Amino acid sequence: RHTCTEPSMTYSKSSSRYKAVDLNSVKKSVLSSVWLMCSECLKERTMIDGEPAASHDIVVCLKCGFQGCNQSGIQHAVKHHQAFHPESHCITISLSTWKAWCFECNEELSTHCNKKALAQTLDFLQKHSVKATSGAAPKIIKLQEEPSDYTDLPKGKSPAINSTLVPVKGINNLGNTCFFNAVMQNLSQTHMLIDLIQEVKEKGYKLRICPPVETNLSPLTVMLPSPEPLTAAMFLFLQSMKEPGKGPINPKVLFNQLCQKAPRFKGYQQQDSQELLHYLMDSIRVEETKRVKAGILKAFNNPTEKTADEDTKRQVKAYGKEGVRMNFVDRIFVGELTNTIMCEECEHISTVKEAFIDISLPIIEERVRYYRSRQGGAVEQLVTAVSKVNLGFTSGDFSHCSQEEQGETQSRDNLHHQHHQGAFQALSHSYTPSSKECSIQSCLHQFTSVELLMGNNKLLCECCTERRQKQLRKSSSSDKKLEKIYTSARKQMLISSLPPVITLHLKRFHQAGMNLRKVNRHVDFPLILDLAPFCSASCKNLAAGERVLYSLYGIVEHSGSMRGGHYTAYVKVRAPQKKVSEKVSGRKMVLVDASSSSQGQWVYISDTTVQTVPESRVLNSQAYLLFYEEML
Repeated sequence: RHTCTEPSMTYSKSSSRYKAVDLNSVKKSVLSSVWLMCSECLKERTMIDGEPAASHDIVVCLKCGFQGCNQSGIQHAVKHHQAFHPESHCITISLSTWKAWCFECNEELSTHCNKKALAQTLDFLQKHSVKATSGAAPKIIKLQEEPSDYTDLPKGKSPAINSTLVPVKGINNLGNTCFFNAVMQNLSQTHMLIDLIQEVKEKGYKLRICPPVETNLSPLTVMLPSPEPLTAAMFLFLQSMKEPGKGPINPKVLFNQLCQKAPRFKGYQQQDSQELLHYLMDSIRVEETKRVKAGILKAFNNPTEKTADEDTKRQVKAYGKEGVRMNFVDRIFVGELTNTIMCEECEHISTVKEAFIDISLPIIEERVRYYRSRQGGAVEQLVTAVSKVNLGFTSGDFSHCSQEEQGETQSRDNLHHQHHQGAFQALSHSYTPSSKECSIQSCLHQFTSVELLMGNNKLLCECCTERRQKQLRKSSSSDKKLEKIYTSARKQMLISSLPPVITLHLKRFHQAGMNLRKVNRHVDFPLILDLAPFCSASCKNLAAGERVLYSLYGIVEHSGSMRGGHYTAYVKVRAPQKKVSEKVSGRKMVLVDASSSSQGQWVYISDTTVQTVPESRVLNSQAYLLFYEEML
């Protein structure tokens, strides 16, 4: 697996390139210039779409502090590099993304490295940006109401701040912990997490467990003991992020508790955000499971293996099985995938269900995607063709069987035909990506497409093996064991249970021979995602044909290369979805105001740097993790 690396940066192939960063010159120039304005555009009074071009895509030369635009067709930053000595005016930092670029190497450089001059210059620019754009360093950002709500207000009247919103605060970097900070920013804006962890944080919280009807057990209310250390630290951290007050937040207590559970994160080494999310959620889940089990045992007066009778053991087991599913991690983040495999010979169907806390999606290469998804049915057509060949062979084989055997086989085939009719059906019509599309939907399409198992990937079919063994026994008195039968098969993975919050992981890092490689290709992602085409027809609590809409509220972005990179976050500050009760025909119905899903303000956070950004910048980010919440 990939772990983000942030090694020392080599500025150039020659030693003179180390002179490319001059903090004193940068300070002098920046403090005496108009901030976020291209010096040359100001002189030339260049206009773009009726607006001054001076403020478009500004970068700073780290040698002299020159602020130049990187706008296509103008590119004063490039001209500045070409006009002066290329060996010392080659490195710039973008004032919108804080990414470093070397014109000589023609590649992005890591700004999180061991080069003191670069780190100090970046720190100065970020602090100056905060002061220059707001007049004071904003430690907290709150969302104002949408413009549409106050466009008719009299001049001079300011819109009110919505007090129900979770503020955004920076988080201190403890030493290469940007991977941790980016994830925590997204969790801090997960409304359901904040609500549920608030409920269960205290000792004595009452949990009502309702076992399935077939157990013949009554509901049981248990009192939970105090939360375990990691869960308690998680609550305190989320509480400090939510409370009004100064930032940034120091996450040391929470991070140290996580390191106790997962020692791999000790030592402040570079790590991976997705792995961090897994370890954090799994560790909290284990703690909460232990807490629920302790509450159940206490309700039965803490029986032991020796003192408990069989009926008590059965009850404790049944309540425990249902109770552990009620932990807040499972209730928020955990869904279910169903892997369906059907033998092409006997049409026997087997299913394997597995829980997920996120779905990892490969970023498909264009040539492969064009061959697997052309007109949306290349694989399905191939499967159908092979199926016809196999069925033809099987029917020919029937002529050598007795009439009784043929009847049994046809009866079994009819039954399997009925079963597999719904086995490979999605909740709605399948999504058909275009030939050159690279989006979350095309990645999900690839992930859930029917796959044909052939050649070395053939299925070991136990049904075909058993059937051939029976035929062999009837035709021969020998007890010789037949070799196992491998057959072609079709396979499909679909979502069979959706959580309230679904996390999508784009697999940007993969093994290429002996090396790790990063896929830098941009993946489009929607603000509103319909997951119905990727859910099974039997998906829990959903009806066929309905849309399953999720709204994007958070992103973890990885910038840089395999040699050095940095994790940042984008979060959408928004009001929680409101439930409204209404009586219709004498019955109480619950309606939901989903308008809050389309409203809100996007905020960019890089450790302690916090700034509001337009939606367009969010959509252009190089997403690594995407957080979507269910639109109720």
